[in-house]
Amino acid sequence: MSVTLFEAAAEGNLDYLKKNVKFANEKNERGWTPLHFAARFGQLEAARFLKDNKADLSIVNGEGKTAAQVASFWGNDEIAKLLTVAAAPVVTGSAVGAGGSPYPDNYTAVFAGNPLNRFGWNRGKPHFLAKIARSPRAKYLILNGLKALYNSGGGLYYARYNQVASVVDRVYTENDIVPNNTDIILIFLGIDESQGQGEDGEIVWALDLTPHGVNEQEYSKIIQGFELEKLEFLPTLPRAFVAEKSVSAIIAQAAAMVDWNARAKFCSACGKRTISQEAGYKRSCPTTTGDQEGGEKCISHTGIQNFAYPRTDAVIIVCIVHPNGDKILLGRQKRWPNKMFSCISGFVEAAETLEEAVRREAFEETGIVVDRVAYHSSQPWPFPNSLMLGFIAEAVSTDIHFRDDELESAQWFTRTEVIAALKGDLNATFSMAPKGSLASTLVHAWVNDKKWQQPGTTAKM
Repeated sequence: MSVTLFEAAAEGNLDYLKKNVKFANEKNERGWTPLHFAARFGQLEAARFLKDNKADLSIVNGEGKTAAQVASFWGNDEIAKLLTVAAAPVVTGSAVGAGGSPYPDNYTAVFAGNPLNRFGWNRGKPHFLAKIARSPRAKYLILNGLKALYNSGGGLYYARYNQVASVVDRVYTENDIVPNNTDIILIFLGIDESQGQGEDGEIVWALDLTPHGVNEQEYSKIIQGFELEKLEFLPTLPRAFVAEKSVSAIIAQAAAMVDWNARAKFCSACGKRTISQEAGYKRSCPTTTGDQEGGEKCISHTGIQNFAYPRTDAVIIVCIVHPNGDKILLGRQKRWPNKMFSCISGFVEAAETLEEAVRREAFEETGIVVDRVAYHSSQPWPFPNSLMLGFIAEAVSTDIHFRDDELESAQWFTRTEVIAALKGDLNATFSMAPKGSLASTLVHAWVNDKKWQQPGTTAKM
């Protein structure tokens, strides 16, 4: 009965829901009610019917989310608004948070919301690392060329210790000695404590099995074993935008750390091999004396610069609002899909504030002069190691002219055109960046949040 009811809610089958409305607050094994399913799959009429027939809007599923929060997570904003009345506050990024607080509600982007306790204070303890690497609770996220391993059902696959023991044992030996093995990239990501605290939780590692160098033959053999089990390495995009944010966040952490270790295998000062330390979060140049030919000591050892840490590149991305408040400026690159436009973005340069980076990038790419700049939210972007910092800014000029060749086109789009694009209307003037991207989030904020609208410019989706 209950499983069929959940399917009916997901499909929007009102006839079945009406016949079985007395079961409206039934839960499945994951704690989901029919209302959660209607919210997840965008079934507005089903959600409205269940709400009107006393479905409990405050019930949280196994992930701690109300139906309203599930709807918000999957971008079904109208359902989220419908169900927020009696539910816990939905994350919207509004100007005023719950209870009249001056602080806006927290916003969690795709690739953020990592559920792992990273246990950073234990990264330098070989005994702890060697123990949890072999734990029956340990699981390994496998990467090959930064592609993660998935099962035939499209779910992220985690290997167990016995499947990768030949590699793990060369990094953390049973006698707790950490050998100087610079050819293996093994990262301790953290522990999911939702099912148990500390070592009783699920211990998550990332292991790079990209076949190359001295490990090529061994890694290829392990990969062939996975492929015989009908497992497949797949790129992060676009599936990250439809996965649970907690899953995409773990993949982001793994990909960023593996990529950094792969790029930092040699000292940037002297070119010698670096040593991986602290569970993959630090690399050091071991050249503390002259080289074998009696050369000078590596300059990285002046102070503590012989240590290298994972880098994060700051990138601004901005939704630029027309001086009249009724349009926004979007641009497109030649390599993007046909008709796709997005927000202006670019790397932050040395000795530059974030606000200055916004103004410079806007002017360089489109010739538009920007005045006031307001921060909205951020998003990790592990391609390979960026942090997207999102802004909404006010233009004080309107004439577009390109000062560099970054963009193929840039245009002002009206609110009506933007709403059509966000809805995925096939007749829309342009197509928007994927839902879940920070660009889409910023544009959604301009359309839906009164904080970013001038009087008289509001238009409902």
